[in-house]
Amino acid sequence: MKIGAVGLGNRIAHVYHELFQINKDAELIAYVDPLPIGKEYAEKNNFFPTKEYSTLNEMLSNEKLDLLMIGSPNHLHLEHIKIGLKSGIKIFAEKPIVVNENQSFELAKLLGEFGHDQVLVGLVLRYSQHARSVRDLINNNVLGNIVSIEASEHIMPWHGGFFMRNWRRKEKFSGGFMLEKCCHDIDFYNMIAGCRVKRVASFGGRSSFIPQNKPKENLEEFSKYNLFGWESKEKVFDSDADIVDHQVAIIEYENGATLAFHTNMRVPDEFRRFAVMGTNGMVEGDFVRGFLKAHDQQNNIILDEDYGAAFGMVKGHYGADNLMLKDINQHLTNSDKINLPVGVQDCIEAGVVAMKLDESRKTGKIIDLTSTWNRLDKEMRK
Repeated sequence: MKIGAVGLGNRIAHVYHELFQINKDAELIAYVDPLPIGKEYAEKNNFFPTKEYSTLNEMLSNEKLDLLMIGSPNHLHLEHIKIGLKSGIKIFAEKPIVVNENQSFELAKLLGEFGHDQVLVGLVLRYSQHARSVRDLINNNVLGNIVSIEASEHIMPWHGGFFMRNWRRKEKFSGGFMLEKCCHDIDFYNMIAGCRVKRVASFGGRSSFIPQNKPKENLEEFSKYNLFGWESKEKVFDSDADIVDHQVAIIEYENGATLAFHTNMRVPDEFRRFAVMGTNGMVEGDFVRGFLKAHDQQNNIILDEDYGAAFGMVKGHYGADNLMLKDINQHLTNSDKINLPVGVQDCIEAGVVAMKLDESRKTGKIIDLTSTWNRLDKEMRK
């Protein structure tokens, strides 16, 4: 399997490395990136590609590839996906797949023309052991009808500092913090609800990473991530970022289920937890701390696991990166293809929800998504 990458950052370098551990025939042979910050990681693991191209068109014209990995900054994804689709190559694109509604509609139209199967997406939480176990509970009707969900994603100060200094600090590049960081989570809860979002509302802002909260000591805690590359800056609390550092959201699904979600990027003891309440039972878990526990309506424990302890570490999205690449490799190479748990339309829809949450945050309005879904479906049918 010959692979080319456009945007060879640390994320795509890691994704490829995970794939290579599973399939030694997967060879990263070429890349397009004027500042490949994944180079150090790649060289350390002996896979930095020898062929460098200045444009994606040039690489696709000169190389016969089986897979194109897209890890460029988010605002460039659509352009690179479009080029890849028109070349007929299979694509793996990192999340979020696009950065605004117009791009979402344009991508939907492209999928209607070229087919959904041509694009695989890196929504890694759906591949996690937590997601697999929750799907089993739902499919076996252990939880019954989903009534309500409480959830959060919080990150450590060094991770928040990374967002304030990296290109992701600018909405025009990343699409915003809710989209860039939390589209995984939105997709996971969309899966649990089993239907589309009907209405959203949201509040948030930037209250932690501001000049008056700059600590007098231990500032290295917020900048210890070795940051360099395109559009990177050193300032943290006096950054030129325009993203939020905390946000809350409430979501109503078309089936009446509800979600309350909270994210914060300056949390001393981070967690990424959830509690799902159904008519037959409940399940609660934490991706960071590893546990997953389910009860029936009589308060009997029907599942009690610690997946963090099982994986032995929290790197690679709690072991989900490895699980994702195992599934993707089998999907791409096995004649008996497996169905992947998440697709490009799921990625678009999770992104649209994040975009609408930010629209609500900025306008102070409850946003109804009915007309948005109608247009998205119309574009996909063209």
